[in-house]
Amino acid sequence: MTYWSLITDWLKTLLVGTTADPLQSFGILSTGVYIALVLVFPYFISFYLLLGILEDSGYLPRLAVVLDSFFHRIGLHGYSSIPVLLGLGCKVPALLATRMLYDKREKLLTAALITMSAPCLPQSAMIYSMGMHYGAHAVIAVFAILFALALGTNMVLNALIKGAPPEIFVEIPPYRVPSPTMLARKLWIRGIEYLREVLPMIVAGVMIINILNSLKFFGMITGIIGKPIAALSGLPHDIAPVMVLGFLRKDISIALLAPFHLSAAQFVIASIFMVLYVPCIASFFTLIKELGLRSAIKLMGLVFFIATVIASLLHTGVMLLRAAGIVL
Repeated sequence: MTYWSLITDWLKTLLVGTTADPLQSFGILSTGVYIALVLVFPYFISFYLLLGILEDSGYLPRLAVVLDSFFHRIGLHGYSSIPVLLGLGCKVPALLATRMLYDKREKLLTAALITMSAPCLPQSAMIYSMGMHYGAHAVIAVFAILFALALGTNMVLNALIKGAPPEIFVEIPPYRVPSPTMLARKLWIRGIEYLREVLPMIVAGVMIINILNSLKFFGMITGIIGKPIAALSGLPHDIAPVMVLGFLRKDISIALLAPFHLSAAQFVIASIFMVLYVPCIASFFTLIKELGLRSAIKLMGLVFFIATVIASLLHTGVMLLRAAGIVL
């Protein structure tokens, strides 16, 4: 094989990947474009459309005022409720919405709450779909533990990071019927902003993953990090590659738990860990865009640590209950 043919093959792999599946090829023009335009963009547009309707109808200031007292208890402003609610659908528009907050401290606390409070909509659907095979208690346990972890983490961060949320002073506008023309114009501006700012970052991220994958980096990570984490959490060792795949698409990683025939307790532990341990690639690069590389990596490290500790504690608790004759 000649030098030029090696270069050509490498460029082909970099651009379109090695398989026809856009979620596995890691090509810039396949996986990169597919994630940005097919997986994330519809949620981005849908939730900004909903946000525009709530904004133009005069409801958002009322929502911020209603939730301000609760959010102040965890060190946040009432307006932080808007990105958090958006995060229930997709983390990307939620993280982008932190731009309207006052300072970096509040952005960091809100980003932590967004990444931990609940899965995105596709993940939630997968957890519900698979979890109902074990019973409603398994699904409720996943969401309840995630919600408790998010509130607890934010309270600790609020105590550790100096500063206080500003008091809320907003003018409450009258209710009105949103103008379709204005909605369309704002949606167009936000769509162009997404294509200009977020899409290139996702494509660049996929390119980096492609290069690292060609260097066998992920195989090394699977052996070094994945298997010990699986052992600590009581999950099958073969689940390690699924953890790596979760960085690309979280809901697929939840779906790939099915072949392992997990118990109800293992499903709860695996779901919580898969939701928390790392954000998806789109959320990761959006997080860097909004918080900066250093703050984003610190936040990811904290969440990964919490995910590992909680999975280990849950596994230990399950083992103790089983030793006492209680089967989960």
